[in-house]
Order: sequence, then C-alpha cells, then structure tokens
Amino acid sequence: MNTMEKMRCLFAAALILSSASFLFAQQPKKLVIAEVKGNTAAAVAAPRECLLAFREFFQYVQRNEPDIIRDKVAQKRWLTENLRKALAEHVANSKPPSENPDYPSNGNFIGAWDPPTTYSIAGSRRYGKRAIIDVLYNWGPNTNYAGDERTTSFVFVLEDGAWKLDDIYTFGGKFVTAQSLYQYFREK
Repeated sequence: MNTMEKMRCLFAAALILSSASFLFAQQPKKLVIAEVKGNTAAAVAAPRECLLAFREFFQYVQRNEPDIIRDKVAQKRWLTENLRKALAEHVANSKPPSENPDYPSNGNFIGAWDPPTTYSIAGSRRYGKRAIIDVLYNWGPNTNYAGDERTTSFVFVLEDGAWKLDDIYTFGGKFVTAQSLYQYFREK
C-alpha cells in the first residue's frame, strides 16, 4: 500500500469516526435526577407570629384606604424588600390611575377583582425562614364568581426579624389562570 492509499484510508477512517461520534452525540440522553433525603426539617405549621401577620395584612388590604401602594410604612411592615422593589417598578411603569383601570391597589394583594365572600386558612407550613399560608376563597351568590372556590397561597419570609409577604400564588380555576403576584409586578 503506497502513501497515497494510506492517506485515503486514514481520511476515510477519520470521517467515519467523526460521523459516528456526531450521530452518537445527537441521540437523546436519558435524564435522571436522583432523589435524595432532604436536609431540611419536615414541614411544620407556620408560626403564630406569621399567621398573625397574615391576618393583620389581610384585614388591611380589604380596605380601599389607606392604600398599600402609597403607604410606605405599611409596605415596610408587611412586604419583603424584593416584593417592595417589584411593586415600585410596576407602579413606575404604570399609567396614572385616571388612565389605567388596572392601576395597582390593595385588591392586587387579595388576588381577585371581585373579592371573595369568605375565606378560610386551609393550612400552613414552614420551611426554615419561609412559611406558606394556604387560603381557600369562596364566592357566594350575587358575585361575579358565584359558587367558585379557589386556593391562594401567601408566601411569607422572615426578614429583619418579622414575617413579611414575599409573594402570593393564585392557583388556576374556572375564572382565573395561575399567577404569581411578584411575577405579575415584574412583567407588567
């Protein structure tokens, strides 16, 4: 075999190997995420102080005035720094209330433009410095959502020694799509 034939054979072998490796690389890989035993303590109920903060905050946002959008003292008391920043950005990017029927208000913190008739705390849990309070809303007759029932989770974080609201997650239902309040403020 002469040098030219050897070069052709080497080139052919290299071409075959590179093609094979390219095809192999294109094959879908099976993704396996291993489950491991968590190193966090098992969930326990949210602490009494967190439930109290929720109840006080929830009573506050059921009123039209004072409005948490303008009440910086209330924002500092009940909202985490992250949620306050997202709210401030949202307000700065919104048209004035006179031109914008969706201008932020206390109602954003309830999660429905037609407030529920009743609510109940369905459960709560704590994971370290985070606590989640699950609230079940019900709408009675003579409302826009008559007969609807919806779960909303209020996420609190222990910040500066106090339980503060970090997000509200509304689960999808008959009249609403699933939504995070924090994400809503960031995207609008």
